Amino acid sequence: MQKVLTWVVLCLVCGAASAGGALNLVVNGTLDEPDEVIDGVCDTISNVCTLRAALMEANQHNGGTTHISFNINDPGCHNEVCVIQVNQGTLGHLPDIVKPVNIDGSTQPNNSGVCDLPIASRPDYKIVLQGQSTEVGLRLEAGSDGSVIRGLNIRNFFNNLVIFKSNDNRVECNFIGTDETGMASSGNNPANGLLFGCDSSGNVIGGSAAADGNLIAAQDSDSIQFYAGFTCTPNDQLPHHNAILGNYIGTMKDGVTPLGSVYSGISFFGGAAHNNFIGSLQDGSTILGNVIGNHESGIYIADGTNNTLIVGNYIGTDPSGSADLGHVFGGVDIIDGYDNQVGGALPGEGNLVAYNSEGVFVTDLSSFGNQIRGNDYLNNLTAEVDVIADGGIDPDGLNPNDTDDADVGTNLLMNHPVITATSFIDVSGDLFSEVEFSVDASLANAAYPIEIDAYFNDEPGLVDKAVYTDSQTYVFPQQSTMAVFDIPDGITGGELRLVATDADGNSSELSPPFIVGIVDLIFKDGFD
Repeated sequence: MQKVLTWVVLCLVCGAASAGGALNLVVNGTLDEPDEVIDGVCDTISNVCTLRAALMEANQHNGGTTHISFNINDPGCHNEVCVIQVNQGTLGHLPDIVKPVNIDGSTQPNNSGVCDLPIASRPDYKIVLQGQSTEVGLRLEAGSDGSVIRGLNIRNFFNNLVIFKSNDNRVECNFIGTDETGMASSGNNPANGLLFGCDSSGNVIGGSAAADGNLIAAQDSDSIQFYAGFTCTPNDQLPHHNAILGNYIGTMKDGVTPLGSVYSGISFFGGAAHNNFIGSLQDGSTILGNVIGNHESGIYIADGTNNTLIVGNYIGTDPSGSADLGHVFGGVDIIDGYDNQVGGALPGEGNLVAYNSEGVFVTDLSSFGNQIRGNDYLNNLTAEVDVIADGGIDPDGLNPNDTDDADVGTNLLMNHPVITATSFIDVSGDLFSEVEFSVDASLANAAYPIEIDAYFNDEPGLVDKAVYTDSQTYVFPQQSTMAVFDIPDGITGGELRLVATDADGNSSELSPPFIVGIVDLIFKDGFD
């Protein structure tokens, strides 16, 4: 199978300033008209406050955040769903947001509960922002730091939402790219659901509570794209320290029905975006995973992207592991990147990676230091982890070990551990496996100490899986050693596999399976 990926970048309502300098505006019509006079009052020639007029006023307000709420009851509303049709052909895109705003669609009457519920339980969205398949929907630009966009159904724009040179914003509780029900594509989303560019940092997409999550799906390019190839002034700064957590990406709102974008769930390319967080806040420890499914690649990393933390996500499946939302290529594709971390040995850090062609795919001779630890793998087609020896784009299976681990290449072609013996240990009903193994990697060719992660499959022949169980540290280079790994209780045996990760973060592929205990091998076709 060849891995070929193509990308596409690409009535009168007064504004009353509060004592703190905030401006409060209420959008009360679905028309798209400009503000008549920029004077702190949102009023168009039709004597209504439109979203365009509110944004024009917000961009001239210097006293603090502008709060934009909704109270619409006009012919643009059907069954209480109010569609603001942006007249891109005549008026162009909505004004770029250059001052802090809080746009809250949940303020619309009968829509107040939409942001109090997890994604799957939300009623139909009542405020729809709809384009004509061209231009940008909403764009946060320089000066808009600290804005909030929530409670909106944003659809049918070239890029539905863009964050450029804007920091510390929150995008939460939105449906992007779907219809107002969240159970169908809106159609006509030519590029990306959410696009990051230039020096944008500290932004949170979703959040640490279930009610914060966004639904982002059905795009003709990527659901979320970090593009680091824009020319930005004064310097070509790159997106960094952004967090994406608690979202459904590439599904309907039920989280189990596929509704993917064409290329990637989350992509990083065009330059070396760095220090972004997928599944956690910027602290790296507040974890609420995303469901990412039904794309070519779940997470795509290229062009020197580095220090991406990917933890606690459900990649190719739902949290139960039963929904097949697999990706055509890898759950995580590291095509050219370094010092990225997929999973981890601490509780909650591991990702569930299932139903993809490869679980994690790593290639390019300049890719190094990519830690792949503590994940659970289920029913991936070719390999749980495939590190490509020659830097190509085709899966190549398990790499052979070499003497002293002297070869170089992707992730330094870290040798996998070699298991020579195992035995069960029962400590008051708690089962462990004592394992004799070695790693053929000299001090000259691998950074010590090396962390050894154990993966277990208690249903070999029936289910393709590797469940992370435990880690131990390997400190004596090229020496046969004994280590004790915790394994699932209540089993008689299964397959044990080990992964080595050196102190510089270079992870190996999973070792060949080694039988532990007694296993009755009944294969998927029903025959021994």
